[in-house]
Amino acid sequence: MVKRFSRLKYALETLRTPNSTAPAPDAPAGTVARKFQDYKAGKVTVSYTREASSKPGEILKVSILPFYFGGVAGTEAIVAQSKRADDKAELSGVQTQCNQVTVNAETHAKLSRFIPAKATVFDYGTATTSETSKITGIRYDKKAGNSYTYPFGANTTEKTPGEVRKGILAAVTALGTASVSFSDERYRGA
Repeated sequence: MVKRFSRLKYALETLRTPNSTAPAPDAPAGTVARKFQDYKAGKVTVSYTREASSKPGEILKVSILPFYFGGVAGTEAIVAQSKRADDKAELSGVQTQCNQVTVNAETHAKLSRFIPAKATVFDYGTATTSETSKITGIRYDKKAGNSYTYPFGANTTEKTPGEVRKGILAAVTALGTASVSFSDERYRGA
């Protein structure tokens, strides 16, 4: 389970008799712990409806220099990016910092076991909504907004993920109403 449920997991563990291997008894009906226990046991199915405006739409091809090859020209890899992210004009400065280049199908490679480093930008604006958790039944405030994912790579001067991340972070910070998270590049050579 994700970290946000660590207290509920602990609460369920405390229901168990000390030094016993027997499963924990059911939490009291109607409690947050019981709702979580039912979810964890698979008794409750949680589904979320994705709005049409949040779907990626067409998938575009862009090229990046993988960090794995040290940012050397001639090692460009073709990767996917959503048209929805590409069309977000307010994030064009972020996309520029990702060091994407136009695809050249003759010289750029499609690497089968390569997953590019990615920057996921959440453009949240200032609005918040109040929602109820489908897992615990607790009400919470949620920032309204959309996220956009950009693959990124090296360039001739920025050879490490840390160097490129600094530029992306600076571009996101300049927006004032967005945050960013990163995932690392993975490649299991040929």
